[in-house]
Amino acid sequence: MDGLKLDDFTKYHFLSGVRFAPDGTSAAFIDKISNVRENGYDSCIRLIRLPEMTVTRLTTGGKEDRFLYDDSDTILFPASRTPEDQPQPHHQKTVFYRIGLHGGEALRAFSLPWDVTRLERLREHLYLFIARTDVNRPDPTNAAEYVLDDYADYHVLTELPYWANGAGFVSGIRHTLGIYDETTDHCTLLTEPLFDTDEIAFTGERIVYTGRSYDELRSERAGLYQYDINSGKTQIIVEPDILEIRSLACDAKGFWFLASDRKRFGSSQTCDLWYYDGEIHLRNDAMPAVGVMPTTDSVLGDGAPFFTRDNRLYFRALVDFQTLLYSTDHDALRQELSFDGPVLSFDVNSRQVLFVSMLPGRLQELYLADRTTGRVQPVTHLNKAVLNGKYVGECRYIPFTNSDGVRIDGWIIPPGDFDPTRTWPGILNIHGGPRAAFGPCFFHEMQYWAGQGYFVFFCNPRGSEGRGDAFGDLRGKWGTVDYRDLMEFVDHVLEITPSLDRNRLGVTGGSYGGWMTNWIIGHTGRFAAAASQRSFSNWLSDFGCSEIGFTYDVSEVGATPWEDPQTLWERSPVRYANQVTTPTLFIHSLQDYNCPFSEGMQMFAGLKYHHVPSRVCAIEGENHSLSRSGKPRHRIRRLAEITDWMNQWLK
Repeated sequence: MDGLKLDDFTKYHFLSGVRFAPDGTSAAFIDKISNVRENGYDSCIRLIRLPEMTVTRLTTGGKEDRFLYDDSDTILFPASRTPEDQPQPHHQKTVFYRIGLHGGEALRAFSLPWDVTRLERLREHLYLFIARTDVNRPDPTNAAEYVLDDYADYHVLTELPYWANGAGFVSGIRHTLGIYDETTDHCTLLTEPLFDTDEIAFTGERIVYTGRSYDELRSERAGLYQYDINSGKTQIIVEPDILEIRSLACDAKGFWFLASDRKRFGSSQTCDLWYYDGEIHLRNDAMPAVGVMPTTDSVLGDGAPFFTRDNRLYFRALVDFQTLLYSTDHDALRQELSFDGPVLSFDVNSRQVLFVSMLPGRLQELYLADRTTGRVQPVTHLNKAVLNGKYVGECRYIPFTNSDGVRIDGWIIPPGDFDPTRTWPGILNIHGGPRAAFGPCFFHEMQYWAGQGYFVFFCNPRGSEGRGDAFGDLRGKWGTVDYRDLMEFVDHVLEITPSLDRNRLGVTGGSYGGWMTNWIIGHTGRFAAAASQRSFSNWLSDFGCSEIGFTYDVSEVGATPWEDPQTLWERSPVRYANQVTTPTLFIHSLQDYNCPFSEGMQMFAGLKYHHVPSRVCAIEGENHSLSRSGKPRHRIRRLAEITDWMNQWLK
């Protein structure tokens, strides 16, 4: 079989946003696919007729990437279908359209004068929304025209964080919560101008939300609030800075939420499950990693991972390296589904579970499970033909026990034209996070490398998600136990794979994986090539430049630049750049504000200064998510750069 091509991912369908209709006779989801010519993604809403399970395309505009059911026969979605729908330079606008499930044209419903990031139906003609607002924006009614024209040229920064990945400069940017009444065309804002809304949940009578108000330093932990729609009164349930609250879901009597106090394991501590019914009750303090799925580059978009149906809470969670579906009704957790693939986007009704998953060696499809019999059947076959005739290597599970007696989960993919009489180069791939996890999910870049004649191997060292907080806790330990696990994993792979050439090994990774790549090349010369992606290299500078530096870095290292600069420097990969001998490629997006461009460049400068072969590919118009949701042509170039670099030094 032929190996995958660089650009084969541009033919993949990415499925997300699954929702049953209120009456259960249909369901809908978002289908995205690359548009290489326009260097973006086209998307549409697809409709599923139940029980026939026929799938049809409902919208044709090409940019419909979210929706909600207005009733059992109508879908509401944002779109720009006419010149009048486009926001003007000085005025934000989001226009919503309605389309019937039985065909016909989409009709303009209403517009809101903001960039609306989320819209939900409270009841007929009444909608809850979150809008992106800017307290620094000049008032167009009394500002000079040139002031409005030049507004985007200036960034006045008075807050931390001052920028955010994928959002640019965010000083003064807030997410405002409001209610829109379509019958009166009136909006009621529920939060003050400096309040930033995070999570929301609702019933027809009340709205629960998290957020905080700030004007200099954004507090790490949001407060928890409840708004009564009928009385118009807001109640504070939890003050800010007490709990880290991550998910909300309402039922008839109260609401569920996930929260941690961070006292045991810091900012990455797994949340406990709580319930509020006038008082706060702890329901489960041994929760798995809710909402997390194995990392992959072949998923684009998601769905709600935590919600209620018929007063029962449903959520997906990562256990070891598999994402499972659970539910609870104040009793013990119950696994809802048995399936040989992770549960990604999903929805449930009284009889069925509709979910997106990836079977081993396959791309995303939609499946329907009968909750009584457990029978699962495929609903879509959108990606069936994409991999026909292509080599997709078996993702072989190869766990081992490390020198501390801890099981480390790992996998290896053999080269496409494997011949045991030859020796082959190999690539160690390191995930981001570190609270993330690999699994046996289809991974385009790794299957591509396998098709190019590489053994590809990867594992979940200590620090990874899915094994509990004690396993995942790396505070003060970056570059120690995780580094040993990775090096022992390489030893394990070499021991069980005699055809793998120990002199032709490459290493790569992004984000935390980029940090670890930088650390590895400063502490061992066993790799003949490295590709450090979206990395950071200096805890001292990252503190002030990363969007999360002033919070996450302090938690992970336990120091600030003023309290203990020596520890920050000793734990920084750039400190060891003078020891590097490995030829290294650096891939970095110029709008990456999680791991800023300057972080990768510090490591590059250190290598160049010491005459180590090195190269940078800096990519315009991309952020920290380049490898997963970047522009298609940019993703092709990224993968080509890494592959060419490995070929240059390993073949």
